[in-house]
Amino acid sequence: MSSTIDAAAIAAIQKNYRTHYIRSWYEYQRVTPSHLHSIKHYNAACEEHASLYEKHIMVLRDNVTKITGWHYTTGWPAQNCADTDGYVDVRTGKKYTLQGENSFFKDIGK
Repeated sequence: MSSTIDAAAIAAIQKNYRTHYIRSWYEYQRVTPSHLHSIKHYNAACEEHASLYEKHIMVLRDNVTKITGWHYTTGWPAQNCADTDGYVDVRTGKKYTLQGENSFFKDIGK
């Protein structure tokens, strides 16, 4: 499969998006056993989770760049803190900033 076909497939998917869902790092680590709290496992879980949604729903994940530690709160599960720098479309791999010119909202409803 050539990169031209890949780019065309990505563009076709993005034009069909009508709404979005964000699979956040916070939610992932809140419901996932602590031995699976890694960037690699998070990314894989997000890809698997995206298969539960119809193709017109953009599924995003936090672009986790570094796991920074743990935060404990009485009565709540431990939170694994992380640095992020925007979002990634789980299906296409396209990166988005939190706001501005490269916002994911521009690819919804085209």
